[in-house]
Amino acid sequence: MEENRRFRNHISIIVERTGGILIAFLILFIPSLLENIDEAVEAGMELLDGKGLLVNLGILLLFIIIIAAQVVVWSKTYISIQDNAVIIERNTLNKKKNTIGIRSISNINTEQNLFEMLLGTCKVKLDTNSRSTADSTDVKIVLKKADALWFKQEVMRRMQDAAGEGAWEEDATRGKVPSPQVASPSMGTPSAGMPSTGASTRTAGSVAEEAGEAEDYDVRSDLGDILQHGFFSINVLSVGVLVLGIAGAVGAAAKTLGQPDVTRSLLGTASGILVAGIIVLSALWDTVKDFVRYYDFRAKRRGNKIYIRYGFLKKVEYTVPVDKIQALRFRQSFVARLGHRYMAEIINVGMGDDKEEQNSFLILYAAEKKLKERLAVLLPEFLEAAEQKVERQPASVWAAWAFPAAVYTLCVIAGAAVCGSVMTEYRQWILPGAAALELFLALGMILKFWTDGVNAGSRFLKLSRGYFARNSLMVRYRDIQYAEFTQNPLAKACHIKKGELHLLASSAQTTHEIPYFKGNAEEVIKRGMLR
Repeated sequence: MEENRRFRNHISIIVERTGGILIAFLILFIPSLLENIDEAVEAGMELLDGKGLLVNLGILLLFIIIIAAQVVVWSKTYISIQDNAVIIERNTLNKKKNTIGIRSISNINTEQNLFEMLLGTCKVKLDTNSRSTADSTDVKIVLKKADALWFKQEVMRRMQDAAGEGAWEEDATRGKVPSPQVASPSMGTPSAGMPSTGASTRTAGSVAEEAGEAEDYDVRSDLGDILQHGFFSINVLSVGVLVLGIAGAVGAAAKTLGQPDVTRSLLGTASGILVAGIIVLSALWDTVKDFVRYYDFRAKRRGNKIYIRYGFLKKVEYTVPVDKIQALRFRQSFVARLGHRYMAEIINVGMGDDKEEQNSFLILYAAEKKLKERLAVLLPEFLEAAEQKVERQPASVWAAWAFPAAVYTLCVIAGAAVCGSVMTEYRQWILPGAAALELFLALGMILKFWTDGVNAGSRFLKLSRGYFARNSLMVRYRDIQYAEFTQNPLAKACHIKKGELHLLASSAQTTHEIPYFKGNAEEVIKRGMLR
């Protein structure tokens, strides 16, 4: 491969970047159009005259400008792999050159959404160890699938060389890739240094894919596993919203159908029906998404890497270096707690950056015994932490909670008094409302006392937190960036403390609360961090 040769993203990236704008416009425009359909029909061709024509031309011109700008950016943006870096150059009016050191790359992952599957393209996502960019994927590159697989292989090979791991390890996901051929420049195809994608040639990516498909995975979920995971992932609140949304939609439809002029009534309430439909569909998707998102879930451990694949509407493939994993988390939804099921997630820089990747799954919901069996295969380094039993908070925590609870109660009483004097017509609801708020406080404190706990072992700190659901975090002391411990006067009198620990991860995962504990856990944590 020649150094310093450059290639572009596939041209379909323009559609992916502008498609969201078009969809957002349609969501905003269609309800308004439906709501005023009567006036629009009566106006007829007047929409094409005067102000209507100017508005339509303005909207069309805006879309043309947006698309043209994206075409310019695409045509002037080049990607290259040099000795120890991936370089992205943008040669527009504001020139920009982003150099990502191979050593700083924490993960290189691939994914395909439905649009990309139809086009035969694939998205490559690079993430680095930097805390400053931990909330977003650093680089997203769209290429033909074979080229994307080759690009991933090449970056991984250089990562291994940069880490001093010697000769190129065979990538367990795809098998060893032969040397790439240089392709002629074409729109959306790498101009050099990339494999040929001609129909008559077996590309490096296709050979690698065939090798990968032939290889067995350590963990492969069947339909029963996916259904089990989907059931225990159900959000009870989303189910409630779904039921209420369907009931409201049915009620609104029945009321509309009872009107004398059904057609005019439907058109007049089309906007409300559309909004209700969106709410129902959103709640429905939130309820069933885990039944389809992790279709054909597969995972395996090869050397110092974990390979994870899953997806139906969006196919995702992760390659996770084990030494980049900052922590392991066991999660239980409310339904899973009732069913004694657990799922495992990993926390590191590079996974869970994007909103759609907030849950970086390692093991789907399973019984505790089965989960630990799979953990022993995929991440045995954390098996010791999984066996640690969390100690519930000391009973004296109720004294520490007494002062904030008293402040909360005073605020509720003051708020009820103000509402009672101002909103006299709703006075009969104020006292029950205040009582409900106090009941929620008591219930929350009971659930927190029942769920939260700490275990400071020899190598791992294990934390458990939650109310109806439960999350258990396991982290090696050496991976804690820093920890803070606090006491209010009542906690100090009871000789108990609480704290926070900070990890190198995205902002949603960087800070974790340490529940109240009694004893020498603080010293154990400090000594472990200094080893």
